[in-house]
Amino acid sequence: MCLCNSLAISHNIHTVISHLFYIPVILACWRFPKPGIIFTFGLIWGYIGLEYFSHYVMLDPDVILRCLIIIFIGIVVALLSLNLHDREESYRRLLSAIDAGVIKTDRTGKIVYANPYAVNVLDRKAVSLHGTSLHEYAIDGPELGGFLEQCLKNGHSDTTRELVLKRKDGFPIPVVLTGYSQKGEDIILTLTDLSEEKWMAHELATGRMVMTTLIDAIPEGIFLSDTRGSIIEVNKSCRDLTGWSEGTDLFEEATGFFSPDASEKIRRAIYQTIHEKKSVTLHLEVAPDDNTRHYEVSLTPVPDDTKTITRIAGVIHDITTRENYLKQIREREEYLRMVLDGLPLATLVIGPDHKVLSVNQALAMLFEREVNDLIGTSEHGHLLYPAGERPMLCDLMVGDEVDVLLDEWYSDLYSPSPTVPGAYEVIDFFPHIGEAGKWIMSTSARLVNEKGDTIGAIETFEDFSTQKAAEEAIRISEERFKIASHIATDLIFEYDQKSDQILWFGDIEKWLGLDSPARVSTLTGWTTLIHEEDIGKVKGAFIHHVLTGDPITEELRIKHRNGQFQTWIIKAVALYNANFQQIKTVGIVSDISEIRANEEAKKEALIAIEKYIEQFAILNDHIRNPLQIIAGYNDLQGGEYAHHIASQIAQVNRIVDQLDKGWIESESIRDFLRRHYGISIKDSQK
Repeated sequence: MCLCNSLAISHNIHTVISHLFYIPVILACWRFPKPGIIFTFGLIWGYIGLEYFSHYVMLDPDVILRCLIIIFIGIVVALLSLNLHDREESYRRLLSAIDAGVIKTDRTGKIVYANPYAVNVLDRKAVSLHGTSLHEYAIDGPELGGFLEQCLKNGHSDTTRELVLKRKDGFPIPVVLTGYSQKGEDIILTLTDLSEEKWMAHELATGRMVMTTLIDAIPEGIFLSDTRGSIIEVNKSCRDLTGWSEGTDLFEEATGFFSPDASEKIRRAIYQTIHEKKSVTLHLEVAPDDNTRHYEVSLTPVPDDTKTITRIAGVIHDITTRENYLKQIREREEYLRMVLDGLPLATLVIGPDHKVLSVNQALAMLFEREVNDLIGTSEHGHLLYPAGERPMLCDLMVGDEVDVLLDEWYSDLYSPSPTVPGAYEVIDFFPHIGEAGKWIMSTSARLVNEKGDTIGAIETFEDFSTQKAAEEAIRISEERFKIASHIATDLIFEYDQKSDQILWFGDIEKWLGLDSPARVSTLTGWTTLIHEEDIGKVKGAFIHHVLTGDPITEELRIKHRNGQFQTWIIKAVALYNANFQQIKTVGIVSDISEIRANEEAKKEALIAIEKYIEQFAILNDHIRNPLQIIAGYNDLQGGEYAHHIASQIAQVNRIVDQLDKGWIESESIRDFLRRHYGISIKDSQK
């Protein structure tokens, strides 16, 4: 009986012990899930060993069942614990990631938990705030204490208050605290740092003040209105200019400053700005008075974050000065257009875009067509080149590389203008202009502003047909002149007074025995060959001719290469330009050396004749005087030969009388020589 009782008691103890294993297994698996499982299996093996060594028999089914139940309970508790730990960890990660501070404190304010955001706000150097008191971060301790008491009192109801805390370094931090109490024990707080918000609000207020100051300093009137035309903001300039203020209705009250139709214009412009979503500009005038002023109002749409137009920004510019300036420009353009139209030269003006800006009446007359239709177009090239053979000069002048373009299109035609720097000229024949075609000289120059930027080009056209015909006539005349100069026995020369150059027409080299005409190609060189006694009168004749324009007629002696002197006679006259200014001297040179030699020979012969006549007169006296003496002696002596001698004497007297008569005739001849050849007694005595 006792043995049975002992066995029963032993069995009951083993059963009770197995049930006592539930508590440590549950606690171990809950607190430490993975080690708890190991602990559970170790406990089960110990229980199995106890049962085995107590009875020395194989385990009965109840023991195995109880062991399985303990293992199952341990695994379930461990899984539940792991799940809860995972959830807690995810919540912690969530709290660490949110952009707000989370703090858990006890009733006294001691911090039990703080997420990283809260740690960073209150103490940037600390890793954790666990164990510290929230009151350590309070600037106003009673205020924070009152807030915590209010949270305990309100329980689960949220309590929110804006406070100023401080970091460990004493830097103040404006925050918003929201808290509630769990079962009147722990307090859960959410903390929002208002530092950035406060700073942004401060910066925004400062920026707004700065912007307001800057906008007020802008001389133009600036305003901001809603889509109904009600002004929201307005700067000082706009208030002073228009009298508008916040709340002014632009649709109704804009006419107080501007003209009566201003409100309607502004209303239409605002609706257009909203509808088209782009800036609109309108021009307004002040109410008419002695000094009308002009204003330009620019309206710009201001969208919100949804791209909806909610505001209209307006700027008022006083454009009176600009309008007056533009008026002066228009008046000046009209004046220049009138001047251009009055020019006798056909003129065309184009812009940098190759479009015609202006033409004149002379252009229409030259090309015998209407040209006003060319303004605003690029069709002016058809005036000279109907088939578009090449661009006109003015089109090249607005290009970048003018020289390259000129070589490409006008390689053999263009030349720099002698009167306008940077301009170029082209003379060409255009058969399609007029009945028989025309020679036209076109001159083009680039138009630049004060900065040197190209703003266009001007091209003038001149009918060169008459001048070309004159040039052809001159060319033919020159050819005839050259032919005549080669045929003529005299030399023709052309003396340029400015350059001192002499151009000879004829074989001057042969006349003087020179190898080339270089020595006599200037007046200075020519005078080196003139006889020294004639140089003065030749130079004097040329100087007098240049000063007075009187013709030159001079005889001079010039040295031949062989050393002998030739006698030339020069006859020259002045050649004048269209302004009656002397430009050249044209003359003829005749070689009269042979004539002068013949005259000298005649002169010498006539001098000899006069000498003979004078000697003959003396001879008559010498004959007659002795003859008279002989006649006297014959009369005194008589004799048989006296009559015969007297007759001979009479015969001699008759002969002498005839000689006297001849001498008288020779005296008339001598008078003729004196008058026409300058032969005198002095010449005869030489």
